[in-house]
Amino acid sequence: MRGIYFSQDLSHAGGIEKKIFRQIEEFENHGFTICRQINPKRNIGHLFLNLVPFVSKQYFVEKGIDWTNYDFVYLRKSAVLDKSVIDLLKEIKTVNPHMKIILEIPTYPYINEFKGIVKWDIQLKEKIWTPKLKKYIDRVITFSDDEEIFGIPCINLSNAYDFSRPINQLEKKDQSLHLLGVAALCFYHGYDRVILGMDKYYNSIGKKRDVIFTIVGDGPVLKDYEKMVTRFHLEDKVKFMGRVDFSELDEFYRNADIGIDSLARHRSGVTYNSSLKGKEYLAKGLPILSGVKTDLDGRNLPFYYRVPGDDTPIDIADLIEWYSQLVNDSTKAELSKKIFDYGKNHFSFEQTFAPVIDYLRGAKQ
Repeated sequence: MRGIYFSQDLSHAGGIEKKIFRQIEEFENHGFTICRQINPKRNIGHLFLNLVPFVSKQYFVEKGIDWTNYDFVYLRKSAVLDKSVIDLLKEIKTVNPHMKIILEIPTYPYINEFKGIVKWDIQLKEKIWTPKLKKYIDRVITFSDDEEIFGIPCINLSNAYDFSRPINQLEKKDQSLHLLGVAALCFYHGYDRVILGMDKYYNSIGKKRDVIFTIVGDGPVLKDYEKMVTRFHLEDKVKFMGRVDFSELDEFYRNADIGIDSLARHRSGVTYNSSLKGKEYLAKGLPILSGVKTDLDGRNLPFYYRVPGDDTPIDIADLIEWYSQLVNDSTKAELSKKIFDYGKNHFSFEQTFAPVIDYLRGAKQ
C-alpha cells in the first residue's frame, strides 16, 4: 500500500518528532510506501495568518502529487481544523474517492489547552468546519477513550516509545529523592502541585529526607513556577534547567528517582490520557507520578502512583513512603529494568500501532 503522511513541523518538540518518525517507520516495516509531507518550519507570520479567517494554510502539499497513486492519507492534526483542511480533504476525495483518510488527534479534548483570543478564534473556526470532517475522514486516531469524535468512528491507541536501549540508572549514595519533570511547561502539567507540596513538606515538623525537584523545559507557566519557588524559599530544592537538547536528557533521567507526569489535566478538561511522557518515563526506567487516568491505571503496577485530578498539593511524605517501599527489596537498577521491561512488552510501536495497520489492510481487501 502507498500512503501520504501529513504533519506540521515539530522539530522543536523532540519526543513528538521522534514519535512521528517511528510511526512512519512502522508503516514502512509493514511494507507500506510512505510519502512524507512534513511542513517546513514556520515563522511568526505563518502563525499570525493561522488566526485570520480564509487565508490560513495548515498543510503544505508538494507540487505534482497525484492522489490516484495512493491508498491512504495519515493526517496528524494541525493547529486548527479550518477551511484549508476541509479544502485539502475535499480535493483528495474528489480526485480519489476510494482514498482512506485517517486523522490523528494527539490530545482530546484539546480546546481548553488554549486561552484568550487564540481559544476564541479556534472555537469559532472549528464550530464552522469540524462538522464537515465526517464527509471526508474515515477514522480518527485518538489516545483518549472516546469511541467517536466529530461523528467519526475512532481507533483508540496507546502512546508508544522507542524501547531500543535501556538506560543505566545511577545508584544513590545518599537518601535524597530526586523528582524530574520534563515538559513544555503549560498550566495543565500541574507542577505547581509539587512545589506547593514541597513547601508544606519542608515547613512540617520532623526530620526531613532531602527532596529535589528538577524541571527541564520552558513554556508559558515557567515564570509562575519561578515566582512560587522564590516565595517559598525553595531555590535550593527546585532546579530550573530550561530547554535542553534531546540528546542531553538521559543524564537527567539517570539521576532521577521519579518521573512527574501531568498532574492537572482536569484544568484542560481531559479525564483520560494515554500519556506520551509516561511512556518516555517507562523507557527510562522511572516510576511515575500521574494526576490523570491513563492506560497504566487498573494494572496494579507498583511503580505507578496516581493522585486525584485536582489542585491539592502533592503529599511529599506519602510519595517518599511509596518510593521507599519500591526500593526496599531491590536496587534502583533492578527496579529500573523491571519498569523498562514492562514498557517494552506493552507499549512498543509494533504493538500500539498495530490497529492502524490492521484497519488499512482490512480496508484494502
